[in-house]
Amino acid sequence: FISMPSIKGTASISSSSAQTKLLRTTKFPSSFSQKVDLTKVNASVLSLWIESEIESILGFEDEIVSSMAINLFFPKVKTDDGDTNEYGQVDPRVAQLDLVGFLGEGEAGKFVEELWGMMLDAQSQPKGIPRILIEKKKAEIAAQRAAE
Repeated sequence: FISMPSIKGTASISSSSAQTKLLRTTKFPSSFSQKVDLTKVNASVLSLWIESEIESILGFEDEIVSSMAINLFFPKVKTDDGDTNEYGQVDPRVAQLDLVGFLGEGEAGKFVEELWGMMLDAQSQPKGIPRILIEKKKAEIAAQRAAE
């Protein structure tokens, strides 16, 4: 019997049987069943959001956790010619379980659900940027102009 680590900062699930069991028993949002085409998503914009959100959740900047989260959602794979510009498949359920040890169960769930929703939206946008981030940027610019 392997239990989930409950302390923030502990490693992710190490046993594949424990992970398989958690994938079966954990309730995930229905949006997690939808696939994201990573070639249609602006990875650099969402990577900045991931870094900012991880810092906000933890209360401090943690490059290792941020990098891990980015790699979970934008996994680079080597092609036959050695190129690593292509992305592998992402399973948001596995990513959420992997982040629980660092962010806590509730925060990992909210973080992954919000990010996955933005990724689903981003793949249908012309520049691969989710509408919510575009609206947030427009509001920032408007506030700056109003302050001038």
